Amino acid sequence: MTSADSASIAVAATAVIYTRSFKLAFADFFCVSYKATGTAPDVLIELEQGVDRPTTEGSSDTAWVEPENMANIETNLTTTTWHHKNLSPVTLPYARFKITGNAGNHATDTVLTMKISRQEEL
Repeated sequence: MTSADSASIAVAATAVIYTRSFKLAFADFFCVSYKATGTAPDVLIELEQGVDRPTTEGSSDTAWVEPENMANIETNLTTTTWHHKNLSPVTLPYARFKITGNAGNHATDTVLTMKISRQEEL
């Protein structure tokens, strides 16, 4: 996922989804924009980081974790409006999002749309 990418991610019931990793180089500030659609979305969004790209993109990887003391981006996303949140990643070269359907998440029609914005201080 790059700053030009927009990802629409289906999140069924309590599924766990990992986005493709992206490089954090060449930027000082980061923002994630996201919006859920569906009958009854209820989604957890976390930022994971790693030293290298995951062994298999889109899969769990023990070398990828949520940085210590970092709050979740969203613990219970249940609204269908756009949200914009600053990200403060730790100094590691790669990041990705871990998206989990919470217990109340609809079984078939929840879709999460995400975009990354990066800015460099000149």
